[in-house]
Amino acid sequence: MLLALALVGLGCARKEAPRGLGRRVVEGEVLALRASPDGAWLALLHRCAPVKDRTLPPGTASCDLAVVPAAGGEARRVARGVTTLAPGFAWSATGHALAALDGYDHAEARGALVVWADGEPRRVAGGVSFYALDRAGARAGFVSGGQLFLAPVAGRDAEAVAGAERVTTFEFGGGDGVALLARRAGAAGGDLLAVSGRGTVSVATQVRDYGFAGDGARFAFTAGAAQALAVATPAAPRPAATLGRAVQSFLFSPRGDAIAYVADAAPGRQGDLWVASLPAGAPVRLAQRVGEPRWSGDGSRLAWLQDYDPRSRAGVLGVGGPGLKPASVARNVSDFDLTSDGAWVAYLVHETAGGYSVDLGLARVGGGGKPATVSRGVFGFSFSPDGRWLYYRTACIREAEACDLDKVAVAPQGAKAERVAEGVKSFEYAPGRPDRLLVSWARKDRVALALALWEGGKLTALDTYARPGSAQFLGGDPGRLAWVVVEAKRAGAYVAQVP
Repeated sequence: MLLALALVGLGCARKEAPRGLGRRVVEGEVLALRASPDGAWLALLHRCAPVKDRTLPPGTASCDLAVVPAAGGEARRVARGVTTLAPGFAWSATGHALAALDGYDHAEARGALVVWADGEPRRVAGGVSFYALDRAGARAGFVSGGQLFLAPVAGRDAEAVAGAERVTTFEFGGGDGVALLARRAGAAGGDLLAVSGRGTVSVATQVRDYGFAGDGARFAFTAGAAQALAVATPAAPRPAATLGRAVQSFLFSPRGDAIAYVADAAPGRQGDLWVASLPAGAPVRLAQRVGEPRWSGDGSRLAWLQDYDPRSRAGVLGVGGPGLKPASVARNVSDFDLTSDGAWVAYLVHETAGGYSVDLGLARVGGGGKPATVSRGVFGFSFSPDGRWLYYRTACIREAEACDLDKVAVAPQGAKAERVAEGVKSFEYAPGRPDRLLVSWARKDRVALALALWEGGKLTALDTYARPGSAQFLGGDPGRLAWVVVEAKRAGAYVAQVP
């Protein structure tokens, strides 16, 4: 039985499940749990009632939204009738400002916007169809009746944004001040609007995709009948030139100093991959018929699949970047990952010689040496945040619900793999502590996970009845975790401190 396997893997000799290391901070059934970015608060959905609507995903519910200090204390109700689906509730990117739609009407896809930050929850407006908080959690934006509004999370009432009518979606920038992009509905022309302290400016029409770079200093969009790509700034939102036509997708580098995009697509043909340094570099074509381009964490390199087949989601793995010569690594690749510095790439190759197998390969980027096969029969892999180790799941059973978790040193190539744990469902790196993993095992008797922390060859059991997807580190602390327990006698939200 899986439970027995999990208990053996956790170093537990007894047959009964351990009660776990966590301390319960909220009692009762909890359907969703999300920690604030600063780790000070937990937001959770509880006291839920199922929504009986066959058009909605199974398990959809309407719940009370509450917040509770991660350190323990009284739970405070923020809103009622919050959906378990998006756009139920959301934290700001930093701090702990929270927004939610109270009394959400699934048929009408709208509710009343409520915001909270330390004090009493504040009802901002009704009939809200779309909302977002700025990065700092100081302002809320929302759309009601097609009109875009802005409101401080604490203090004054909301104000309508002049010139921002018939809006469907918007996105806050990452810079100082109120700077956001808003798009009108397609029936209203699909106009893209730039909103700042100077007012609202119409940027382009027939806009399909738009988005800011990570630092908010630039934004890009595709517009017009040709779906041409342009890059602009909040200070100069109407660019004079475009970068490419028939653009399928675009992706800013993590530093925002370059943009990659797939352009020149045609019916039955994937587009080509181009890259341009910003603000004024000339576009350079890196590869043809490309799918799934990705940047390394530092933005120094790109990887992609060229001669891409969207049916099999596979192609030839290529690597390159701004000012770098493209190079091909392997064929029949369906997934890949770059180290943060772009120096190494790992990938899955579909091999047919000698029987079908999905194998894990590893190659140094631009540094010589031949690609090496790490393991056969791999399902899921990633580099550790420091780039020293490659972790992967292999020897999977039960439709990849249970796999052996191994790791291998990235350099030197050819190092022997080490076993981390057996029967693993998933793993996650602890923030700032790359040699510590949160590991889970899927139970057979119910939809629940056994959890443990792995470090230095030792597993520390956390719980054996966690709700899938609920376990998380708090506020970037590798020693503080929260999760939801689904076992009836212990149901609730739990927090644990591990040295």
